[in-house]
Amino acid sequence: EEATGTWCGWCPRGAVAMNEMDRDYSGYFQGIAVHNGDPMTDIDYDNGLAPFIGGYPSSLVDRGSEIDPSDFEIDFLTRVVIPVSATILNGAQQNGTTLDVSLTVDVTNAINGNWKLACVLVEDSVTGSGGTWYQSNSYSGNISLVDVNGVDWMNLPNWVPDVDMVYRHVARAISPSFNGDPLDLTSYSSGEQFTKCYTFTLDPTWDLTQMHIVGMLINTANEIDNASSTSISTSIANGYISCGSTSISNELSGPDQMITLYPNPTNSAVTLRLKQENEDNV
Repeated sequence: EEATGTWCGWCPRGAVAMNEMDRDYSGYFQGIAVHNGDPMTDIDYDNGLAPFIGGYPSSLVDRGSEIDPSDFEIDFLTRVVIPVSATILNGAQQNGTTLDVSLTVDVTNAINGNWKLACVLVEDSVTGSGGTWYQSNSYSGNISLVDVNGVDWMNLPNWVPDVDMVYRHVARAISPSFNGDPLDLTSYSSGEQFTKCYTFTLDPTWDLTQMHIVGMLINTANEIDNASSTSISTSIANGYISCGSTSISNELSGPDQMITLYPNPTNSAVTLRLKQENEDNV
């Protein structure tokens, strides 16, 4: 997560750093550009990140200590070797201007305490017109900063025109908040699975073909334990898992009962166990 803005003259350093990480660690790294004071600002995300940074550009890897974007790789290589506690599968369905997202978590190592989930929409290839879409460039005629496409920011003007700017990794929305949504339980064992759902209102100016859904599993230290990142089309193909209530019409009893529900009574979550002798549709 990188704090940036079109007004920030040194922020091209962050864009270049994320492009380099995409090039070198595709599939293992997801950059999120959290804009401030420009047309791409998501207020909730910007306000959530603000207490953790001291200036622009600044970055957090897995919500760790504040670093300069040029240190992305150092922090990433430290974090990527740490075993995760769970994996996340993104599912989605679109109904007009509404996008429903399900994050299904498969626990691989026991989870205990106040863990949380957050869901983010990120867009690549963002463009716009007008002065606020110009990118300030303090590298102009000053210091070499070569992007992955070979362009040196030193050779670009002090304000790079809107027609020449394509913004990537843009944070469009975060749900339910920067801090995430507490899991239903405070304890999950290895092998357990659960799903949480989120709903986004889609802005008509967003290009859905250039967007990713990012799920974040946040541990008790408020660091990101693991994340998921898939395109909206892939998430839709994965299928949406509803988090709505389900009713059971038939009551089964006896030593061979197939369905067990517990605890009873409950005021939050309930576990459903199925006893199946053979593989079958349920």
